Amino acid sequence: MTHRIHPLERLHHRLRLLGQVLAILCCAWIGVVGQAMLSELSPNALEHHRSPAVKERLASCEGEFSQRFACADTILLSGERNGASAVFARLGLTLMLPSIAWLMWRRVMDKAETLVHH
Repeated sequence: MTHRIHPLERLHHRLRLLGQVLAILCCAWIGVVGQAMLSELSPNALEHHRSPAVKERLASCEGEFSQRFACADTILLSGERNGASAVFARLGLTLMLPSIAWLMWRRVMDKAETLVHH
């Protein structure tokens, strides 16, 4: 006498296996694309205080000490914001697709679990 598996249970099992494959693909995407996106960032793109572009702009600050200080402060703060924006934009692009795929997958699995357990 053979034990027959209910079709919904078989579907649920296959969906779980597919979910594991999706998890591996998402992790691979994050690793490969994230590394590629972040490795493209150059010191000039990050605009930190030692980058040549920022040093050049700092050299153009003229006037009295307070004016030069205000000019340098504005340039450095602007560079920090731009550099952080570049990093966060690349992280967002790297994580957006896997996050959407995973959220959609969880919705499918929630529906499948509801069908199997009722």
